[in-house]
Amino acid sequence: MNRENLMAHLKNINYWWTKGSVKDTDHGVIRRKYIERIEERTELERIICISGVRRSGKSTLVYQYIRRLLEKKVEPKRIVLVKVDLCLRDMEDLRDIISVYKELTGIDPKTERIYFFFDEVHYMKDWQVQVKEFIDMKYESRSFVLGSSVTMMFKDASESLAGRISFIHVDPLSFGEYLLFSGFELPDEETLDGMYKALIDKKDLVLHHLGNYIQTGGFPEWFKIKDIDRWRRVLFEDYLSLILMKDIVHVFKIKDPRLLENLVREVAHLSCERFSYKGLSDRLDSDRETIKLYLYYLKASGLVHIMQVYSKKKISRERSEKKISFFDEGMRKALTLDLEGTRFSEVIAASHLTALGKEMNHLFEPHYWKNEREVDYVYENRGVLIPVETKYRNGPDDINGVIEFLEKYHSKRGIIVTKDMFKVEDHGDMGMIYFIPLWLFLISDHEMLGTN
Repeated sequence: MNRENLMAHLKNINYWWTKGSVKDTDHGVIRRKYIERIEERTELERIICISGVRRSGKSTLVYQYIRRLLEKKVEPKRIVLVKVDLCLRDMEDLRDIISVYKELTGIDPKTERIYFFFDEVHYMKDWQVQVKEFIDMKYESRSFVLGSSVTMMFKDASESLAGRISFIHVDPLSFGEYLLFSGFELPDEETLDGMYKALIDKKDLVLHHLGNYIQTGGFPEWFKIKDIDRWRRVLFEDYLSLILMKDIVHVFKIKDPRLLENLVREVAHLSCERFSYKGLSDRLDSDRETIKLYLYYLKASGLVHIMQVYSKKKISRERSEKKISFFDEGMRKALTLDLEGTRFSEVIAASHLTALGKEMNHLFEPHYWKNEREVDYVYENRGVLIPVETKYRNGPDDINGVIEFLEKYHSKRGIIVTKDMFKVEDHGDMGMIYFIPLWLFLISDHEMLGTN
């Protein structure tokens, strides 16, 4: 252990120890729903894991929560941020940080409440065993771990920390958050009808922001750059490269980075289409198992969503073709230059529903459905089963897939995402079908959509 380097790191990173506050440039626009979730879970004797794709805003959330702690008069030196990836050469494990912190401040984390934030913790081997000790030894301190490799974080923690860790998944900005970052405050409405009526007079402005959101995607840094050509270069040359190299190639020891990049491009073009591993392996001239493994890594990093067909039978789910969807429309456009196409509606609708699902359950998996007809998305959570079909391009005339699904599975609610239509149809015993404009759908929460 290099004590001097670790002390220097702690002093440099934790500037609020001397300044007493968090810089506005680090704080950004507050993302209330995440801060509320962190606050709710902080008093539990659990480790809080904040995971999500790189640059989705995890570190900014930490600074926002640190400011909240300072506002509650927590002593600045009792709030400790550690950039684990920058300290790997100077420590053997996370317990070295505890030792150096105690020596530096005179405060004992075992007997006094300290807030430790370990950023990029997955770079530390056996991190889960080390933080488990903090709970086993009844530390008064609270530990927060952050990481970009979502599946790897869960895999590492699932055995050693079962029942002792709480997950919070951070996505790029939802459309509702994008509006807030654009200076547009949403009204405090709890129903679809109420939100629609409150915003109908401002619909043109909402549609203007939606058009921007479709082009830029949801990464918060767009609001600092605000130049679309430069932004697409940043997404491709900076963001994607970092995700691929640091969160996949480095973490999973990828042997063929070029194949991985080609696979990402292929997925971006295929977004919201059915695929087979064999078809991808043929197009990319690689073996099926390698493609399957690399797709798993892309999913683990948060870059793609893979949808199995919805079925009560496991064998049917495994044998049927899967659908694949890119996680962010702005990055998909940067990769494909599909600037005028209408596939965006399916991509961002799928991303919105998947984000809602992960809010309720970090193990949430998206599905689609196919029988004689097809449904784009099936939302399933805690007994709620809702078919969702996107009809932005062709209009909402053909809704037979949703009706067939409602009849087969006795669901009571279906959703048709439209370009501009808002209405509710009563289909008797089969349930209600909600026709929801894309802009309204993307700012709807669990309560509005009936998914809670």
